[in-house]
Amino acid sequence: MGSQVLQILRQGVWASLTGGWFFDPHQSTFSNCFHLYVWIFLLTFPFLLYMVLPPSLMVAGVYCLVVAVIFATIKTVNYRLHAMFDQGEIVEKRNSTMGEQEEEAAQGDSSLPRDPGVEMTVFRKVSSTPPVRCSSQHSVFGFNQVSELLPRMEDSGPLRAPEETGQRDRASSVRRTQAIRRRHNAGSNPTPPASVMGSPPSSLQEAQRGRAASHSRALTLPSALHFASSLLLTRAGANVHEACTFDDTSEGAVHYFYDESGVRRSYTFGLAGGGYENPVSQQGEQAANGAWDRHSHSSSFHSADVPETTGGLNLLQPRPVVLQGMQVRRVPLEIPEEQTLMEEAPPRAQHSYKYWLLPGRWTSVRYERLALLALLDRTRGVVENVFGVGLSSLVAFLGYLLLLKGFFTDIWVFQFCLVIASCQYSLLKSVQPDAASPMHGHNWVIAYSRPVYFCICCLLIWLLDALGSAQPFPPVSLYGLTLFSASFFFCARDVATVFTLCFPFVFLLGLLPQVNTCLMYLLEQIDMHGFGGTAATSPLTAVFSLTRSLLAAALLYGFCLGAIKTPWPEQHVPVLFSVFCGLLVALSYHLSRQSSDPTVLWSLVRSKLFPELEERSLETARAEPPDPLPEKMRQSVREVLHSDLVMCVVIAVLTFAISASTVFIALKSVLGFVLYALAGAVGFFTHYLLPQLRKQLPWFCLSQPVLKPLEYSQYEVRGAAQVMWFEKLYAGLQCVEKYLIYPAVVLNALTVDAHTVVSHPDKFCLYCRALLMTVAGLKLLRSAFCCPPQQYLTLAFTVLLFHFDYPRLSQGFLLDYFLMSLLCSKLWDLLYKLRFVLTYIAPWQITWGSAFHAFAQPFAVPHSAMLFVQALLSGLFSTPLNPLLGSAVFIMSYARPLKFWERDYNTKRVDHSNTRLVTQLDRNPGADDNNLNSIFYEHLTRSLQHTLCGDLVLGRWGNYGPGDCFVLASDYLNALVHLIEVGNGLITFQLRGLEFRGTYCQQREVEAITEGVEEDEGCCCCEPGHLPRVLSFNAAFGQRWLAWEVTASKYVLEGYSISDNNAASMLQVFDLRKILITYYVKSIIYYVSRSPKLEAWLNHEGIVAALRPVRAPGYADSDPTFSLSVDEDYDLRLSGLSLPSFCAVHLEWIQYCASRRSQPVEQDWNSPLVTLCFGLCVLGRRALGTASHSMSASLEPFLYGLHALFKGDFRITSPRDEWVFADMDLLHRVVAPGVRMALKLHQDHFTSPDEYEEPAALYDAIAANEERLVISHEGDPAWRSAILSNTPSLLALRHVMDDASDEYKIIMLNRRHLSFRVIKVNRECVRGLWAGQQQELVFLRNRNPERGSIQNAKQALRNMINSSCDQPLGYPIYVSPLTTSLAGSHPQLRALWGGPISLGAIVRWLLRSWERLHKGCGAGCNSGGNVDDSDCGGGGGGLTSLSNNPTLVHTTPENAAGSSEQHLPPGPSWGPRPSLSGSGDGRPPPLLQWPPPRLPGPPPASPAPTEGPRPSRPPGSGLLSSEGPSGKWSLGGRKGLGGSDGEPASGSPKGGTPKSQAPLDLSLSPDVSSEASPPRASQDIPCLDSSAPESGTPTGAPSDWPAPTEERESPAAQPLLEHQY
Repeated sequence: MGSQVLQILRQGVWASLTGGWFFDPHQSTFSNCFHLYVWIFLLTFPFLLYMVLPPSLMVAGVYCLVVAVIFATIKTVNYRLHAMFDQGEIVEKRNSTMGEQEEEAAQGDSSLPRDPGVEMTVFRKVSSTPPVRCSSQHSVFGFNQVSELLPRMEDSGPLRAPEETGQRDRASSVRRTQAIRRRHNAGSNPTPPASVMGSPPSSLQEAQRGRAASHSRALTLPSALHFASSLLLTRAGANVHEACTFDDTSEGAVHYFYDESGVRRSYTFGLAGGGYENPVSQQGEQAANGAWDRHSHSSSFHSADVPETTGGLNLLQPRPVVLQGMQVRRVPLEIPEEQTLMEEAPPRAQHSYKYWLLPGRWTSVRYERLALLALLDRTRGVVENVFGVGLSSLVAFLGYLLLLKGFFTDIWVFQFCLVIASCQYSLLKSVQPDAASPMHGHNWVIAYSRPVYFCICCLLIWLLDALGSAQPFPPVSLYGLTLFSASFFFCARDVATVFTLCFPFVFLLGLLPQVNTCLMYLLEQIDMHGFGGTAATSPLTAVFSLTRSLLAAALLYGFCLGAIKTPWPEQHVPVLFSVFCGLLVALSYHLSRQSSDPTVLWSLVRSKLFPELEERSLETARAEPPDPLPEKMRQSVREVLHSDLVMCVVIAVLTFAISASTVFIALKSVLGFVLYALAGAVGFFTHYLLPQLRKQLPWFCLSQPVLKPLEYSQYEVRGAAQVMWFEKLYAGLQCVEKYLIYPAVVLNALTVDAHTVVSHPDKFCLYCRALLMTVAGLKLLRSAFCCPPQQYLTLAFTVLLFHFDYPRLSQGFLLDYFLMSLLCSKLWDLLYKLRFVLTYIAPWQITWGSAFHAFAQPFAVPHSAMLFVQALLSGLFSTPLNPLLGSAVFIMSYARPLKFWERDYNTKRVDHSNTRLVTQLDRNPGADDNNLNSIFYEHLTRSLQHTLCGDLVLGRWGNYGPGDCFVLASDYLNALVHLIEVGNGLITFQLRGLEFRGTYCQQREVEAITEGVEEDEGCCCCEPGHLPRVLSFNAAFGQRWLAWEVTASKYVLEGYSISDNNAASMLQVFDLRKILITYYVKSIIYYVSRSPKLEAWLNHEGIVAALRPVRAPGYADSDPTFSLSVDEDYDLRLSGLSLPSFCAVHLEWIQYCASRRSQPVEQDWNSPLVTLCFGLCVLGRRALGTASHSMSASLEPFLYGLHALFKGDFRITSPRDEWVFADMDLLHRVVAPGVRMALKLHQDHFTSPDEYEEPAALYDAIAANEERLVISHEGDPAWRSAILSNTPSLLALRHVMDDASDEYKIIMLNRRHLSFRVIKVNRECVRGLWAGQQQELVFLRNRNPERGSIQNAKQALRNMINSSCDQPLGYPIYVSPLTTSLAGSHPQLRALWGGPISLGAIVRWLLRSWERLHKGCGAGCNSGGNVDDSDCGGGGGGLTSLSNNPTLVHTTPENAAGSSEQHLPPGPSWGPRPSLSGSGDGRPPPLLQWPPPRLPGPPPASPAPTEGPRPSRPPGSGLLSSEGPSGKWSLGGRKGLGGSDGEPASGSPKGGTPKSQAPLDLSLSPDVSSEASPPRASQDIPCLDSSAPESGTPTGAPSDWPAPTEERESPAAQPLLEHQY
């Protein structure tokens, strides 16, 4: 703990104060000295220039030039050295011994014998248990410096000639040099190439003989240690060699590793599992401290750093060990001192790099990349280097310019020079990690934060001073404050000066974000608070959104300025101002409906303008399964654009007409207050009263919602949520508020202010006033369209403050409203922050997660005053207020956009498409539960994308706004939904899914948000109870001190219900396994018979020849995997599987499956079909036994094999099964789906054991499962594709490997509607906890997995929120990309409001109306009826036109799910009607009423085009007409549509029931209820297909007429027809 604190103080606190310089004891002396001298120079050089030389621009120029030269030199050398390491050449040389001089390389490096030093890499520890045959988890192999680390072995044979040794060494050196060069070219890649790891010399004896020959001397093994080496290391002829791989455990294999204490050791395998362990350079470590400490921070070192004073005794301390389960037991072997033998250090190889000074000159550089990275930050490009040099010179120039201006005196000159030095030094060696860094590791962007902010502040100081001295603007008084005066500019300059001097402390606390985050934050704040824009999702979208707003404001500014520059007539509004108002409302409406992300819009433009690019992108994506989401998004955006094209024109025309009517001028004394009162009343009822009545605990007093959804009392939801009357009321009031009230308020304010400005042109600056009116109008209208829940309070405070409290401060209602909207948004943030702080530190519910929390709690009391100041500042700048290390001490973090996270992190699923085959077969990527469960959150994101925006519009989540956070809690799904962008009809959100089986802390918080408080009867210390449906005192008090609240307890969303069954319990006994094998065989037979390649397989010569022996008498496959206990067709007589026994059991099933084929196949017992089925069934069962890897009868091997076959791991090991390779579809299309279908049938067997006894039932069940069920392994990409495409049911076999369990589960998914609890969390609580986690893990480096900041705190949901952070800060199992939901994709809202309006829809409606009018007029005039009568009888046109009107009926699950029928509302002309009754004697009814009811009989069917000739109508059936008290009605024939009287009309044949007549009897066709049956919402008129009546005019031949509604008339109506004629 103490070392960690010192590291934080040294690398965090001190480095932040100095800009990056600190003393690092792990670095070399050169590195620390270089850092110190550079920092001192950057500090003292400007200070001495200012103190010694007279102030002049010449001195500033010299200072900038010196800084530029120094930085250019350092950056160039750094860049060239990294380029040298990337692609440079290596020069090697060997140190001589005994006073001999070093050999020099004359012309090249190939003539010198080399033994290059290879970097040792400490490999990452694998979490899983390694094989027993490995020597160690930290083994490092393949090092060529074995000769320096092991004693020299000498053969008894003669030494080789030095020339041969030189040639061999030269050849080996070339190969090793290439390997080392590839290693260094890999940069920071910790894995050495295989050529380095696997190319040691053939034996250590040869290498040592070469060295002994080249130096004319031989070093022999110490005699005192000869017994140890002969016992454990080498026998006669043993080969002592470096291990080529981790698995090399042969005798004499040498491995190198670090033990648990960090000591370097080597281990050599000996006889019978024993070995010889050697602590490398144990005693010489202190002597080589300077050499080794330079690399102690890194995972790599060079063999050249081994000290020369290392003796042979240090290198050889024999410790016999025995490997038992990877645990090394060391047995020290004491060596007497008299046996110690001094040995001279061997010559060691050194390597350097060629650093090219000039094209023909180079020098050797002995340095390494890791040391260079510790010395200077790497800049990867020339442009980045040039930018760094230019930025350092700019810092020097602007800083010295401020010194010359005299802004700093006394000690502040030195402080300012310290700030300059810190900004310049950060360009060389930045603070890593910085307090504002959002990521682990090296962040190259943060290096430019200090100099960029310094330059901005210096320019701001200089500009404010110049403005204060020059006075270019006249002072302006606004709300009692004098702006643009000299004192105003000088005050702002002094604030910027003090802020610049505080740079070290500002960056220590992390109050300024990195540059790109700051840019995105500033652009987003300007667009949201200045122009009413929505939140940005990236810096690019922020630039796009602000540019779009500026263009709209520039367009409107011209109209506004032109309108107020000309005088207005009395009681009239100029046309130009009305045009400005119309354009303002129309553009505001259009901008509010557009997302800030132009990605989808650009894809639409690209598909229209550049179709070849779209086709190219589609070709590259064809390898993956098609995702329907992008096309749906493009279609939705296309509908929005088409609708806006029409609506903007309509809105502009209507607004122009209203503005030009002078209603706002004529009624300006009364209309304003009427609109304010109306907006306040509607807003209070809509956004306060209705949401409170719909909450789970209204006002934290009632225990149940007053307005309950239909699903509230249901235990299990069966269908989609029903639209309630209060939801329709909420949506309707929102529309009235958005599209009527607030546009009227803004237009009234615009007109009144413009009239005032025109009336007093000398009082106002017209240019500034036009700008303010344009910006304020645009902002207020866009805000009202996007987020109406917050507008009524803003309007109320504006009226109260500036009309009643301080009317003398009013600057016009429009400007007052604009200012109050800014102030209210900041006050809301402050209120949320204070609620979070008070809830978090309340002493009666605080939970101490660590000892530090208990220590910091008393110190938070004197911190309260500073806490309130921080809350004010954080509310002003929209920055998070985070608890320090999760304690009660709060500090302000840096400003962030609404998106919060600066990285675009989203979860990448691991499946078979992006993993290696060996991991799929051996390790199985499906073993990770979190990886497999993440698909459910992905499906939940897709469901929310379709319904979220519509549900928010219907008020099902309560009030909402940009930045709000909600938690969706279900039985196993717990997700945090972060709303980012809130527009008019669109929501951009991000979903973060938590673990299914979370930690203990997560479970406690999940219980807190899911359990009810209705049963609490406490009041302080007693339990007196509570009133019915009212909370007790304790429950009400506790709910008010929470950072969250339940807004809905029954939120219905489509998802998957997950059921898992333990496969071990289903296959425990042999009888259950026998059932599974039987279904396995039957499934294989089914898929063989259904395959379209069956004829090809039966005629394949190779397959026929391989299966011919099975027909021989007495043949049986006696594989050990077959047994009587699991195989139903096992032949006891032959002890195996034979064809007769197979046919005795399965021949009936084979014949039934063959009979269901369209083409007949031979089905005898010795037919090729039966033989093929027998061969495949034997193969499948043998594959199952092979995959089990065991001949025992235990369950574990059987489940292992079943899972292997389920995921497709078929291993054909028997030569008798190799015939299957003739066509791999036999495995892919027959055996593989067979084992999966068998698992499903075996699961169904438990519910109904005798259901599949009949072949027909089994065949139909398999066919049904094949059609509606997806059975796949969860690692298969088809599994994800099936879930995202809303497949009804899925089944999988999962292998769950936990710490304490290893089991197999059968996972069954069924798509259904799930019930969630919606919990709204204080958004400042979420932002503060996220910021605290980032600071604690990144800057403070707290790696404790049980740190106090993630312990459960039920009042703030601390664990759930912190675990939802981006990885590696949190541990969510799924983080969705930023997803946009549109209101048009909600089926219930679409049915409530109708589809989108477009030009095409309008044209189609006009054509249908004209057709209806034409048909109705023709039929009514010719038949003697009126137009109203014939409108219902004009060939179905009336029904068609009515069916296309917007439907306003109660939606049901059937029509909400996308039914094509549109139901008509019960209106005055389509209400319940009296029945038309008649007697059987043919008399007409005594009284005919209008409208005529529907005749008895079945309801009419949907129209369809008639096919073929129609039967002619029998003679005698003519026109039916009658008059009565209610009017006259008719049954028109062809005469009304231009037909001749003598021409028979189409009708029913003689003797049959009359069928549909065209256009006869359509006046009786409306399907309405009679008086006898009460009206029902479900009995509506079916909508006719609009394409049928539009095919042409109804005149012409009968075959050309459109098909009418088919209706069967009752027998009672037939005498009535005959009586009329």
